[in-house]
Amino acid sequence: MSTDASAPPAPPAPPATPTASGRARTLALVVILLASFMDLLDVTIMNVALPSLREDLGASPAQSQWLLAGYTLAFALGIVTGARLGDLYGYRRVFLVGVAGFTLASALCAVAPGAGALVATRVVQGVFAAAMVPQVLSQIQLMYAPHERGGAMAAFSSLNGLASAVGPILGAALLEADPFGQGWRAVFWLNVPVGVVALVVASRALPEGRAGTRPRLDPLGMLLSGAGLVLVLYPLIAGSEERPWPAWTYVCLTLGVAVLFLFHRHEKGLSAAGRTPLVEMSLFRLRPVGGGLLLQFLFFLPVMGFFLTFMQLLQAGLEMGPMAAGVAILPWPIATVLGAGLGAAVLLPRFGRVTVQLGLVVLAVGFLLLALIARSAGPGATWLDFLPGVTVGGLGLGLTVAPLAALTLEGIPGEHAGSGSGLFNTVAQLAASAGVAVMGTVFFAVRDSHPDGRAHGYVPGFTATMGAGLGLIALCFAVSFLLPRRSAPRSW
Repeated sequence: MSTDASAPPAPPAPPATPTASGRARTLALVVILLASFMDLLDVTIMNVALPSLREDLGASPAQSQWLLAGYTLAFALGIVTGARLGDLYGYRRVFLVGVAGFTLASALCAVAPGAGALVATRVVQGVFAAAMVPQVLSQIQLMYAPHERGGAMAAFSSLNGLASAVGPILGAALLEADPFGQGWRAVFWLNVPVGVVALVVASRALPEGRAGTRPRLDPLGMLLSGAGLVLVLYPLIAGSEERPWPAWTYVCLTLGVAVLFLFHRHEKGLSAAGRTPLVEMSLFRLRPVGGGLLLQFLFFLPVMGFFLTFMQLLQAGLEMGPMAAGVAILPWPIATVLGAGLGAAVLLPRFGRVTVQLGLVVLAVGFLLLALIARSAGPGATWLDFLPGVTVGGLGLGLTVAPLAALTLEGIPGEHAGSGSGLFNTVAQLAASAGVAVMGTVFFAVRDSHPDGRAHGYVPGFTATMGAGLGLIALCFAVSFLLPRRSAPRSW
């Protein structure tokens, strides 16, 4: 899953001349953007489909959280390795493997017999998405000369906003149309013909290429980071069902922290030996970079909490249909795109980090509005009731994400540009997983403690989540002072 806030891993230096031109190059660009769109669309559709899916499969709160967190965690852990696999074995080859695996995993999701099987296939989807997505930018670098890349990159960037806007509506339309009686399964079947077309066209249209240097993989680093994060996230998500937490959850958390410490030591050892680590730990010692990465992580906790819980509130709590819920969330991505453009192009050059702080304040106002609207809403609520809060919240997200990326990545030394941008993206994805775990636990705990409350506990659960989000945004505001005051002047 690529988020709007993330910076994709920087691909290796391109060849002096592009390897494709004319109609063949345009066709190749279309197919790689189609695959990227498929990944982004899958994530946004899932938010709308989750309440229906949960009811149909009888998924527990923990399983519902893993349906989102499993994908993003697998994607986050694999994206750096996916980029390196492209450098080693060729961007076209790894892209084709990623598309084929993602398409097959989507079909398996569509026929999953239960929630547990669906969680497993979602993880597989995330693994293959991590192989597929990094090759998109590598192929753009490969096919276009430096002075030609502006249009291709603009198309790639526009795709994020388009998928965010189209996803909820398309997901809602599929759920309400219920083609062939498939219900929520139709959102996964949608990927299959798209993936097959992308696979066939890419096998003929994409040029082959790889990096001039052959980086080493870090399998032990992947194992340690994956094991540590799962050991931390699993008890957090299980906490949404078991209260008070049993002893094993604390044991898991302790082991997870210990394994992550071993990962830190392993990565530092690789750097000291002159080898390529999975994560360049020295970057965290740079105040603007370390502060920006911390802010990136903390910021996405409440944002992902909103995406998880808002659809639950609308569909399960306030009894909105999927289409009405999809329309209710639609202003968010539109406002985010507008806010990102305003923040990065207009405000950031003049006000620097104040732009990020302004975005945090606007997001907090949006969360407060959403909490107040939810408290006064009832089963007859419409998307218009939530329009002010959703619009303001989306605008705050946009005002924050693009300036935060710019200020953080500017502090990364040139020799670490690729690993730094990849780390920035990975932190966003990890925060997405952690946000589902932490904020989902708050939501389901409060909901279940009010079984006879208004809207069956969904309203109290949502308002509690927004309250926790406001606390995290306040913490983000304090951390934002670690960012540089001003954005460095551009040479272009």
